[in-house]
Amino acid sequence: MNSNNRLGEEKKNLCFQRYYDSFYKGLHEWRDYEKSSTGYSEWYHDCLPSDREARILDIGCGDGKFLFFLKRNGYVGSEGLELSACLADIAGKRVGCPVHVVDDTVDFLSRHRGRYDTVTMNDVLEHIPKEDIIHFLSVAREALVPGGNLVVNVPQVSGFTSLYCRYVDFTHQIIFSEMSLRQVLLLAGFEHIRFIREKWPFKLTPRHLCYRLLRWLWFSLLKLIYFIEQPYEIRPASFQSRLVASAS
Repeated sequence: MNSNNRLGEEKKNLCFQRYYDSFYKGLHEWRDYEKSSTGYSEWYHDCLPSDREARILDIGCGDGKFLFFLKRNGYVGSEGLELSACLADIAGKRVGCPVHVVDDTVDFLSRHRGRYDTVTMNDVLEHIPKEDIIHFLSVAREALVPGGNLVVNVPQVSGFTSLYCRYVDFTHQIIFSEMSLRQVLLLAGFEHIRFIREKWPFKLTPRHLCYRLLRWLWFSLLKLIYFIEQPYEIRPASFQSRLVASAS
């Protein structure tokens, strides 16, 4: 590694070592583990292994809310991977599963080829420099057992508030559409890619039904806007706030 690359790595690591105090604590610490687990269940309803002893690696596990979701659903072979020692410590104490603190995620994955049944990334890929994303995904693919799957969860660009999501965090590098996320996954060597749609529990309450109606009307308006502005282009298939892709 030349001096410029090494300096860049040191700056990036310093940024994420201080991530908890400078950003994460104020924006995410208040989020409840139980409620976050319920939120994950709306996205991860059909893309996790049926075997509860499967090895699952959660890259960028933060304070362990997704690991908590896995534990709550009976998965006993989960591990976390985190650049921030502070967040890793919180996750390890809260969830009780192994959490690896690393300076170089790619190096860790390269040393654990063919180890994991599933690798997950929740709000990770948008933090990686654009020129490194395909290599990062390729190394993640190599860490999977044959037939294993990668699940990527990122904010998406199609919604009205997408620019806010892009710029709310200084460490965000990029934001994805379905097409661009599929593109980088294919370039990284994945062959079977599908997008998971959010699955809400249906509730017969006025508040829930009203919100569903407003949401449907809002998405219909967004579809109309895309049709008016780009009538001959491929338009977004979904206006949900997130993209969740399963790739193998």
